Amino acid sequence: MAAMASSSPPRKRFALADWLNTGLQALAEAGPAGLTVEALCMRTGKTRGSFYAHFDGTEDFLAQLAAHWRALFTETLIGKTSAVARPSERLDLLNQLAARLDPRVEQGMRRLAASDAGVAEICHAVDARRMAFLAHQYQASGKFNAADARALAQIEYAAFVGFQQIAPQASAADMRQLYQDFMRLTQRI
Repeated sequence: MAAMASSSPPRKRFALADWLNTGLQALAEAGPAGLTVEALCMRTGKTRGSFYAHFDGTEDFLAQLAAHWRALFTETLIGKTSAVARPSERLDLLNQLAARLDPRVEQGMRRLAASDAGVAEICHAVDARRMAFLAHQYQASGKFNAADARALAQIEYAAFVGFQQIAPQASAADMRQLYQDFMRLTQRI
């Protein structure tokens, strides 16, 4: 008698991106404490062997997680906004997209950076990249020289990061309102 074919669909392999996305979700929900191998395996229902098939260890996982965060929370936004013609429209779109990001991931990544030098290095690079992009947009507007554009970018970015720290439960609408207030008060609208 021939073997019967299974009627269930083949199981999809839990890919590297699945582990990294799960890590961002765990970071948002549980902070750095949610990033242990045991916690991640419980969250995914996968084995330690599955985890170690993708990562050399926790340090490797954290480095790849921080790089994944940088790609999703910085480079993707910069890529989407770079296609817009006018600097003011790029800034508006950037701030709309940034307001939709889960601030708990940003907060968690910064807490993680306090205890992991590799993550801290990536956070510093992300901060520098974001501020440089903002400064470029301000300078491209023709209304600011390079020094003033850098200063305004640093102030805006400090407000963005700081608001996440002092108002961790703020909604996307709250973040958009803060940006509008910032622009109004700096007479940019």
